[in-house]
Amino acid sequence: MIYLDNAATTALDEKCFDIIKEYNIDKFYNPSALYRKAMESANSIKRARNVIAKSLGVKGEEIIFTASGSEADNIALMCSIRAKNGKIIVGSSEHSAIYNTALELKVRGYDVVFAPCDSCGRTDLTQLEKLLDNTVVLVSIMHVCNETGALNDLAAISKMVKAKAPRAVFHSDGVQAYGKIPVNLKSLEVDLYSISGHKIHAPKGIGALYCRSGLYLKTFIFGGGQENNVRSATENLPSIMALGYVVEKNFANIAANYTKVKELRDYLYDSLNSAFENIKINTDLKNSSPYVFSFALNSVRGEVLVHCLEDKCVIVGTGSACNSQKSTKRIPAALGINDDYAQGMIRVSFNEKNTKEDVDCFITALKDSVSELIKYQNKSDKNDCILSRLKLR
Repeated sequence: MIYLDNAATTALDEKCFDIIKEYNIDKFYNPSALYRKAMESANSIKRARNVIAKSLGVKGEEIIFTASGSEADNIALMCSIRAKNGKIIVGSSEHSAIYNTALELKVRGYDVVFAPCDSCGRTDLTQLEKLLDNTVVLVSIMHVCNETGALNDLAAISKMVKAKAPRAVFHSDGVQAYGKIPVNLKSLEVDLYSISGHKIHAPKGIGALYCRSGLYLKTFIFGGGQENNVRSATENLPSIMALGYVVEKNFANIAANYTKVKELRDYLYDSLNSAFENIKINTDLKNSSPYVFSFALNSVRGEVLVHCLEDKCVIVGTGSACNSQKSTKRIPAALGINDDYAQGMIRVSFNEKNTKEDVDCFITALKDSVSELIKYQNKSDKNDCILSRLKLR
């Protein structure tokens, strides 16, 4: 099986099995209890928190553990806003965890506007600047677009926000950036930043939110006061420790992994352009994370191609897995993709273990799948074969 949908989730690092077992069987104690073993568990969490904080260039007390990146996004938007008489700005190409939370805030009476993006999914800074004024209380712009890999310049956005909207809180969804590109939140000057474990070989069900010191968040889950009284619940000790381990491992190799994946992404780009004539590349190779690559084939449904490729033991995606059960035109519309290509979007996303042989297998499987679909469509409707518009080189 060739797996090229790592933006949706990644395989668990095998060492995490041992860590999860250790902290579920031998060191299972509740970190909030007062006896010695429990205090040792609390100290273990502190060490993991500091590991994650160090990887982000921040302090341990600024890290809040969550159950997912989506929960971190929800907390950032729902718990940081003070007054309803302010404006909220959200990127139009955001992950659904941000976009749908923004829609919910709009239903609740907040003034929510969506900042346009360019054809590669990057927030249009000229348009964003026009939206900024002293009424803005919250801005949320993702670091790396989960659909196309587009990289937003958070430092430039932060500077703009602080100049044009000085009372605004600036949040960024960093789920597709963290562990893959270097991130220093102090230099980027963001106030809130979301991460997720299962995108970097840690378990599902663990994430974190960076919250700048001095920024108050309202309580999201009421209870015993864990996680700075923002998210009360007994801590997920096994997954927290597994995340800490994976972060240490990944960040030790982040530069080498980046170089390897960039070579793969560029090889994929060249291979696709050699194999197909009518193809639209949605990813800007010069200003994006190499871990995510998007393209579209005209008049071919991406969902159908995904299933055809799966039959050939190649796994890719059409976009955010959180939207996999819904037919949505939001992202193609935001990118300005016309109808011929809108239904044919495919997302290929890498991890550091993928190879050029994987890319070759994908290209072969894709060409075979397209040919099969053309033949099928020709048989079903010889007089009107829209798939024949797709030409293989």
